[in-house]
Amino acid sequence: MSESDSFIEEVSEEVRRDKLFKLFRKYGWVLVLVVVAIVGGTAYNEWIKAKRETQARLNGDLMQAAAAAGDTARLEAIISSDTPLAVVALFEKANLLLEAGDPVAAVAALRAITTNLEAPAVYTDLAWLKIVMLDGANMPESERNGAYERLTAPGAPYRLLAQEQRAMQYVRDGDSDAALAALSAILEDPGVTPALRNRAQQLMVALGGDAGAPSANG
Repeated sequence: MSESDSFIEEVSEEVRRDKLFKLFRKYGWVLVLVVVAIVGGTAYNEWIKAKRETQARLNGDLMQAAAAAGDTARLEAIISSDTPLAVVALFEKANLLLEAGDPVAAVAALRAITTNLEAPAVYTDLAWLKIVMLDGANMPESERNGAYERLTAPGAPYRLLAQEQRAMQYVRDGDSDAALAALSAILEDPGVTPALRNRAQQLMVALGGDAGAPSANG
C-alpha cells in the first residue's frame, strides 16, 4: 500500500469516527432510554414474579391453617381474590363444611365454582360431580340431567364416575333396566379402573344383573 493510500484510509477512518461521535451526541439519549427500559422492564418482571410466588406461598399456608383448624372464615380472603387458588379454596371450604355436617352450605360453595367463568373446565366438572353426588336426589330433574350430559360427554375427565352416579340415580328412580345399562357401559369401557369395576359389578349383582360378562379390558 502506497503512502497516499494509507493517508487516505486514515483520513476516511477519522471521518467515520467523527460521524459516529456526532451521531452519538445527537441520538445517544435514545440508546440510554432503551437500556433503561430494558433493565427496568426486567427488574419489574422479576418483582412481579417474586410477589406472586410470595402470595402463593402465603395463600397455601393460609389454606393449610384453615384446614387444620376447620375454619372456613380463614379461606374467604383467598376465595375473594382474583387468583387460581380461589377455586381451590372453594373446594377446601366445601370439604370443611361437609366435615362440619353442613352439606347444604357445601353444595353452595361448589355451585360458586360452577358459576366462575374463569375456572378451568376440569374444576367446574369436578364441582358438578360433587354436587350430583351430594345433592342429586334434590336437584331439579332438568338441571340434574344437564349436569350428567355434561359430565358423561366423550372426553369428559370424570365421565365414568359420573356414569356411576347416574346409575345410582336410576336406582333411586326405580329404573333398574336403565341402571343396568349404565353399569354395563362402565364395565365395557377400556378406561374403567379396578375399583370402579368392582363397585359396578357389585351394584349389578344387587340389581339382579349378570356382572360376570367379559368387559372390554378383560
